This record gives sequence, C-alpha cells and structure tokens, in this order.
Amino acid sequence: GTGSVLIQGGGAQDAKDKVVQHNGRGTVTIRDYTVVNVGKLFRSCGNCSKNGGPRNVVVQNVRANKVNADLVGINSNYGDVATISGSCGTGIKKVCQEFKGIIKNGKEESPQVGTTANCRGPQAKFIPAC
Repeated sequence: GTGSVLIQGGGAQDAKDKVVQHNGRGTVTIRDYTVVNVGKLFRSCGNCSKNGGPRNVVVQNVRANKVNADLVGINSNYGDVATISGSCGTGIKKVCQEFKGIIKNGKEESPQVGTTANCRGPQAKFIPAC
C-alpha cells in the first residue's frame, strides 16, 4: 500500500537476501536497528508487477556488520530516495546502490546504474566503524 511505516529497534541476522523489501509507495524509516551478516537491509522492489514509485527510505542510527551486497538499494528511475545518517558498521560492500526498476517480466532483474544522486544524507557513501 501507500503511506509511511517506522521500524524502530530490533534487528536481523543471517538473512541471505533482503531484510526489508518495499513493494508499495511511500516512506519506510528504519531507526535504531542492527543487522549482522545480511544481503541487504532495504530494497525497493526492482521487478514487481505494476512497479513504480516513488519510494523513500530513511536509515537512522543503524548498526551494520557484514552486509554482503548493498545496505540500501533504490530505483532512481522511479524517483526513490535514500537518506542515511547516524549509522555505523563494518564489512559493508556498498552503502547505497541505485537501480533501474522494471515491470515484472519473467525472471528479468532490474539492472544497477552508476548514478548516486538519490543516495542522500551524511552517510550515503561511507559509514564509519562503530
């Protein structure tokens, strides 16, 4: 659906893929959360039926250890924006990755893009160790 959701406190460990996948529209705020050995903390749906946006994610005060792909993945072509602040961690492959979202078409995946303009906030590119 459309709207805002707040995930505050808690955490996830050993999630091979995504911890949070955002298929609707609106804003997801993830605050005071810990992830250990995960694929991604957050991903805007890359290839959903009726895909589109914008979707926004706000990451605040997250502790991340061993993120095997991207901490956050968004679809810049749909106007998605990620804002990352107050977080720390180690072993994060990439903080924020932009993708080109697509409409579901078999097993086709949404491709990564080289832009980072929609990755915002003081920690959009680098997260210090805790």
